[in-house]
Amino acid sequence: MSYLVLIVMSIAVVSSILYALFSLEAVKEIDRSSKQVLSHVSYTANVVYQQIQDVSSQLLVDKDVMSFFDADEVDKLKNYRAYMIIAKVQSVYPFIKDISMYNFTNGEYIDTFGLPRDPKVNAQSNADYLSFYPRAAIVDTDASLRLLTFSIVPERKLDTNTPKYALVLDLDEASIQNTIGSLNTSSKRGDTYVMNARGEVLSHSDAANFMSDFSGRHEVKRILSDGRNQGSFVQQIDGKKNLITYARSPALDWYFVSSQPYSELLSNIHTLRSWTWIISLLLIVLGVGISLLLTGNFYNPIRRLLDQVAAVQTAELGGGKPLHQDEYAQLTNAFLHSRQSAERLESKLNRSRRVLKSSSIVSLLQGIDKLTAEQIGEEWGKRLTGPYFRVLLFKIDDKALFQQTYPPFERELIRFAIGNIAQELLGGNFENDAAVTEDELAAILQLPDEALGDTLYLTLSEIQDAVRAYYKISVTVSIGGLCDSFAGLHDSYRSAQEYGDYRLFFGYKAIIDAARANRNRDGDLQYPSLKERKLIDAVKLSNAKSIQAGIADWISFISACTYARAMQFTNFLLLTMIREFGPISELGDTNTNGLYAYFHRIEQVETLDQLGAALTDFCGRVVTVMEANKQQVASLKSTRVIGEVKQLIEERYADACLSLEYAAGRVDLSTGYLGKLFKHQTQSTFNDYVTLVRIEQAKRLLTSTNEVVAEVGAKVGVPGAAYFSTMFKRHTGMSPSQYRETHRITG
Repeated sequence: MSYLVLIVMSIAVVSSILYALFSLEAVKEIDRSSKQVLSHVSYTANVVYQQIQDVSSQLLVDKDVMSFFDADEVDKLKNYRAYMIIAKVQSVYPFIKDISMYNFTNGEYIDTFGLPRDPKVNAQSNADYLSFYPRAAIVDTDASLRLLTFSIVPERKLDTNTPKYALVLDLDEASIQNTIGSLNTSSKRGDTYVMNARGEVLSHSDAANFMSDFSGRHEVKRILSDGRNQGSFVQQIDGKKNLITYARSPALDWYFVSSQPYSELLSNIHTLRSWTWIISLLLIVLGVGISLLLTGNFYNPIRRLLDQVAAVQTAELGGGKPLHQDEYAQLTNAFLHSRQSAERLESKLNRSRRVLKSSSIVSLLQGIDKLTAEQIGEEWGKRLTGPYFRVLLFKIDDKALFQQTYPPFERELIRFAIGNIAQELLGGNFENDAAVTEDELAAILQLPDEALGDTLYLTLSEIQDAVRAYYKISVTVSIGGLCDSFAGLHDSYRSAQEYGDYRLFFGYKAIIDAARANRNRDGDLQYPSLKERKLIDAVKLSNAKSIQAGIADWISFISACTYARAMQFTNFLLLTMIREFGPISELGDTNTNGLYAYFHRIEQVETLDQLGAALTDFCGRVVTVMEANKQQVASLKSTRVIGEVKQLIEERYADACLSLEYAAGRVDLSTGYLGKLFKHQTQSTFNDYVTLVRIEQAKRLLTSTNEVVAEVGAKVGVPGAAYFSTMFKRHTGMSPSQYRETHRITG
């Protein structure tokens, strides 16, 4: 009973602890996920804010926009040009609902969406260059928009300190609301909203809360008082426990808040609790059964009675140890142990016999002395009586893939299984013996006559099909020459190896004999020097089609040669190409040592397709290095030319006649090519670069001399005070006089 109570209590405690830990970790994981999602949205808000700054900066340096802002009188043409600019920018940024511009000097107002004027723009604080706030704008009597407004006031009137002009960008709150909705899919009753540092709601998963003031809520007070950029806590809201997670956008000072009811964090929490109790009950029942079983073994009245009787008998016989062992159990264990030892010994003997037999066959095929051959012949003479023999070689196709697919132990098992399949299928019609090596399977076949009948070819095809069906691999079979004694098996084996090499021409799953290997093959073909030169010229021209055509022509030629002549010619081709392109390859990543490695790769190819792929790879590496060298030379030349043009600009910026045509003439390039090259190297057009140099020189003269604006403009190559002032203001945001005055104040 004590053991039973211990099991029940242990299972109950462990199940309760695991359930509590799982619930706690699940809530923590949801908390981490919510923080990550809110942090991603905060990052998105920072990106939007950066884009707002980029758009405003882009517009405030545009000449048409600045012409609208600087106009003292109403000019419809300037208004139209400015409207076209902001409409084009608004179309590029779809998240911007409206762009509007205010000229408080002449009272003009233009926008892209047709919204009414915002009275808050003119009342913007004196210290604020940029401010943003939520507002509701009425488009017509039936519809209104919820907007987040960014108001930019770059310049104010000196006498009244009121805005001189303003640029306003309105974001549609609906886009943020859509993001909020996508974040709120995990809980149907949860809330997700965006608020500013004052607790005003900028966007809410419930559209009715737009522009509401949440600053009085306890959770909002806690968030605003916390100095961290993200966090989470548990808060009672309307009598229910909620998990509050938040993330702050430092750029906008916005808070992204998610409030989820604690009871909905795990939708299947009740099911999980029920299954926990069910499993606990099952474990308790299992524990009861185990406890009964163990206690039954620990306390066995019959065994105790027998021990007591044996102890009494032993004491009566003069002492000694009482009998505590079962003689029958001891005999059974000894018998089982002996049987297992015998089975292991028999297995070792069988393996040793197979290994010895396989080693004898391999030795016989590879060539041994005549006396040993006669001894082996006497041993096998009762079964392999002749009168004729042939050696069959089975080679696994695509050796590299086979080695990559299977580990060494599995490869050995597969080769052994292929040997068994071959012996079994050949044994139906022919007497045979087989030996397995690491690279091939050799079989000694006894034949009644010299001819190779159809039965043999059909049996070999059946073996190939069986191997394909069982192991998804193919084998190539080569048939050695005929011999009439065991001593001649060595020559038959060598001829089978030679014919097996012709897999290069016939492909995988081929059956190759002497007649097929030598059919229509010319062993006296001369080296194809013209084909070699054609391929080398194609590589020099980096012409992919010509290279492929040259390789195909080479493959077509050597397919009519013998195997030895085909490999010899291909090695000659590689050697010639290495000598031709060796100096070029040493300039790039490829070196001549790497190219010589292709000799080993050529030796390992099994089919003409693999040979063609090796040659294609070789040519491709050479072409890649050649192209890289060309691009490097062109890049160095371009860098030198652009450096000369920059030096020319630094020396001749004061010349008003300095132009792209003049610079192109100095470096002997066409105007169009130099313009594109300059833009590619400097990421700026020629004229923009000249203007930047002149502006920098003008800044230096304005801050270091008392010359008038017109003289400064003339000295930097921009005659005409009005044009110089306009250009200077477009690039710096202030007139030359304002720049000089500002510098003196800051100085």
